[in-house]
Amino acid sequence: MKILFSTGSLSHLPLKEIFLLAGRTGFDGCDLVIQQHLDHQGYRETLRECLDILPAYALHVPFERLRSWGSQVEALKKSIGLAKEFSIPVVNFHPPSWLYLEIAYLRWFRKIRDFQEELGCVGVCVALENMPLVGEETKRRAFILNDFNDMLKFGMERNLYFTFDTTHLATFDRDIIAAFFAFYKTGRLKHLHLSDHSGHRSHLFPGAGRLPLAELLKTARTLGYDQAVSLEVAPAELSSTGESLAEALREASAFLKRHAAGQEHG
Repeated sequence: MKILFSTGSLSHLPLKEIFLLAGRTGFDGCDLVIQQHLDHQGYRETLRECLDILPAYALHVPFERLRSWGSQVEALKKSIGLAKEFSIPVVNFHPPSWLYLEIAYLRWFRKIRDFQEELGCVGVCVALENMPLVGEETKRRAFILNDFNDMLKFGMERNLYFTFDTTHLATFDRDIIAAFFAFYKTGRLKHLHLSDHSGHRSHLFPGAGRLPLAELLKTARTLGYDQAVSLEVAPAELSSTGESLAEALREASAFLKRHAAGQEHG
């Protein structure tokens, strides 16, 4: 398993600084989230400089509208092109949201019969991510295919791959290990977003919540999962000061590598 750091966790920092920090604190590479860092004409050069520091093994389509990336459909297609250009093997994206009235995106999404073929995904796996319930009190199903079983069925019928997000699944109060197994047995699981969850708090550091993340990594290893695992914590969970931030990331990368490699008692 490659252990990655999600650049979305430190979106306020310059992208090159995030890549340097990830490399210095023990991560194998980055999970590149397309955000304001790449919302300009020279984004390819910015990315090229970052990839000279540390590789990116996954790319996340913008989850907020960026001026130069267009609509959700345009951003997905542009992300696939960028991944192909820079040999990034997985492109992760979200399903449409009915709550946020993503009507045009929803109509397009439902028309696609073979995502890999119709989007020209040669050498790239397009992976759909399971999404959370939204709202601390209301717990609304904000996205289509919010039930991951529906998402898996849809994806297998339409030639999609999958990203499993632990904290998103935890909002449903369901067993993350049983859910991981359901994703894994499709043969289409290409990415794991890992963070902890507790009560109304999500995207926490491993150990800061109630999820059995060490057991999940052991299960993944035992099953033979060999794709990337990304640490994806909320920006608010990260210290803004240099050395304490670096130490927190070192501890997290060491936790992930220890349990992914089966060195729990080493």
